[in-house]
Amino acid sequence: MFRREWRQQILVLALLVVAIAAAVAGSAVATNASSDADGRFGSGGARITVEGDGHLDGFTLDKAATAAAARFGIVEPVAHLAVPVPGSVRDLDVRDQDPAGVYSSGTLHVVSGRYPTGVGEVALTKSAASLLDTGIGSAVALGSPATVVGIVENPAQLDDTFGLVAPGTIADPTSITLFADRDSINPESPPATEVGSGLSFRIELIGAQNGAVAAVVLTATTLLMALVGLIASAGFLVVAQRHQRQLGLVTAIGATTRQVRLVVLANGVIVALAAAVIGGALGIAGWIVAAPAVERAANHHIGRLDMPWGLVLAILVLAVVMSTLAAWWPARVAARQPVMAALAGRPAKPQPTHRSLLVAIAFATSGVVSIVFAHATSRHVRPLLLVVGLLAVVVGAIFVAPAAVRLLGLVARRLPFAPRLALRDLSRYQARAAAALAAITLGLGIAVGVIAVAAASQDPPGAGNLSASELMIMVDSIQSPTDPAAIAAQTASLDARAEGVATALGSGFAPIPLNVAFAASEGATGDRPPATLGIRRGENTIEDAALPFVATPEVLSAYGIDPATIDPAVDVLTTRTEPMLLLAPPPLNGTGKFERPDFDAPPASTQIVDLPKWHDAPNSLITETALQRKGWVSARTAWIIESPTALTSAQINHARSAAADAGLVIETRDHQDSLSSVRNGATLIGALLAMAIVAMTVGLIRGESARDVRTMTATGAAGRTRRAITASTAGALATLGVVLAVATAYGALIAAFHTDLGRLAPLPVNNLLTLLIGLPLAATAAGWVLAGREPKSFARQPID
Repeated sequence: MFRREWRQQILVLALLVVAIAAAVAGSAVATNASSDADGRFGSGGARITVEGDGHLDGFTLDKAATAAAARFGIVEPVAHLAVPVPGSVRDLDVRDQDPAGVYSSGTLHVVSGRYPTGVGEVALTKSAASLLDTGIGSAVALGSPATVVGIVENPAQLDDTFGLVAPGTIADPTSITLFADRDSINPESPPATEVGSGLSFRIELIGAQNGAVAAVVLTATTLLMALVGLIASAGFLVVAQRHQRQLGLVTAIGATTRQVRLVVLANGVIVALAAAVIGGALGIAGWIVAAPAVERAANHHIGRLDMPWGLVLAILVLAVVMSTLAAWWPARVAARQPVMAALAGRPAKPQPTHRSLLVAIAFATSGVVSIVFAHATSRHVRPLLLVVGLLAVVVGAIFVAPAAVRLLGLVARRLPFAPRLALRDLSRYQARAAAALAAITLGLGIAVGVIAVAAASQDPPGAGNLSASELMIMVDSIQSPTDPAAIAAQTASLDARAEGVATALGSGFAPIPLNVAFAASEGATGDRPPATLGIRRGENTIEDAALPFVATPEVLSAYGIDPATIDPAVDVLTTRTEPMLLLAPPPLNGTGKFERPDFDAPPASTQIVDLPKWHDAPNSLITETALQRKGWVSARTAWIIESPTALTSAQINHARSAAADAGLVIETRDHQDSLSSVRNGATLIGALLAMAIVAMTVGLIRGESARDVRTMTATGAAGRTRRAITASTAGALATLGVVLAVATAYGALIAAFHTDLGRLAPLPVNNLLTLLIGLPLAATAAGWVLAGREPKSFARQPID
């Protein structure tokens, strides 16, 4: 039977292979994707940061290291020097570190070249070399001239940007990190310990990650194995229905119930063993292919064969066991079916769905409650409760599937002939359609869950300093002369220099000039703090909110703000809704220092407008009428350039070089991880898996309906009708599956994020709409294109 029905069996086998391969590769991803904290804490799991006012001299450094060693045992010092990057607001972290250190050796790896061995040599990470626009053999100025001798990286933290010098090179560090063994440090000790005048220890211990990693691996494996079981159930139900007449003939010639049951079970074992072997091999190959992408997302190096081999073996064994068990129920039903009913080939009478709905509600409710208790605290997750809750939600989705399929029969009444016949056919074969729908729901539910979690982990819109298409040009120190003629001359000179930086980006870039406001001070010139915005966080605490620029006509025009819409009584135009204080330093007092801000000042009057939301972009503007009321003056301090596309590394390097020559500095977007590729990948994989399950179900259902198709064709049904039947079947299954998947996934996610529901907003609309609209349309289109072939023969019937 397996040999004769190989075309139908190959569909079930292919889907099981895909599901098992996904489980094998998914277990490797879940195990290796967790962040490697060794990149920050070293292999000892603890770091002690020695900080002070300004730089630390060598004597203080030795004293601090000796004091730490006396208290914590063996410590490994790493000196840090913050070196300004010419033409940039960023500093580069230059490290004095021993590549063969006791605890930090795993944080260094040579990509090319070599480690520095003496004074005047430096090795850079790729990001640092890009920032300085240099390479091996070039000279760079990092406090003192040095030659780049190598490209290095922190293999446990790939986005770490730094320069490395030979041990003992930095005599006057900005700070020092002491790596130590976490077991030698008392967790109850205070986070900061004074060790000298203006010097302190800040102790940090690596968090316990094993529990979190175990929870992720267990959750992923559980869901993927449930998917394997559902796909096997859906496939074997269809195969058992197709073999119904053959099994009836076997029973008619004297086979016992046990023999009939073993026939179907043997089929399940054969398919399961083949799927486990092929799927395991494909899963390992898939992991090796996907490892570089996982490496980038996890931000640390991963060995291509770093797989949880014990878990992989357990997955393959479980896949065989679950597939065999999935074949047991169809075997039991086939063995108990009366001979005449089996020979007739009629489907079993659909079972009432009201009980399955009650069971579905009970399981879904208990699953949600279990997930809520699993995430009772934001710091720790209870893996067992989480897995039990997810399994309960999955079982709830399985039991709701028959009711959803039965609903198709009710909807079919008012539809044209072809879709009505297709939906009623699904309702007639309720058991197999429900099993396929449950498999589609779980496969898409996993994809929706990954999409939503990736979106929740992504930085919200407007987070960060600037967008990838923005560049800020700034003066290195803010000058505020009081003489109008001096201000005009200074502004013209600065604008000309900023134009030169913009020209370095290419043609068509026009810098938007930005002014800041100062309190007028007679005779006070030079480097002075400007007016700022603050948010009151306590009786004597004001949090810095933003540096407001002046709402000049150029700025208002650039952002499409009509001056006529601005209330003359308003002080600040902003995108922020919190009450804010407009703070300006008062005139210099007799001590030569600026007095403290007025903490009792009333909030500034604000008007919400459409401005950039990035932290360092002009998200708040002081109106010119506010300047007049307060008697403040303004001066040119910055320019912003808006590019239609993301700025390239070459453009940024050219602008930085031009800014350094002009005595200016630039600021571009800080590095931020993007999880859009994870969301898009989950969308694609979920859609393909759902399409494969739909194709298997529709293919097998239409194969069983060959005689019906012959009859319709003989009575005059056109190819258009046959295509519409198949397309309606595929579209209905895909639509129900994606709706149930989104509802099930977000039900579980709301339970998991119940302490912080804001993380689920905004929704990943593009990815969800791709599934909700694109998948049913794609399934319908595929069904239409692949169906409609006229039967080759009308008289000859297939021989069982």
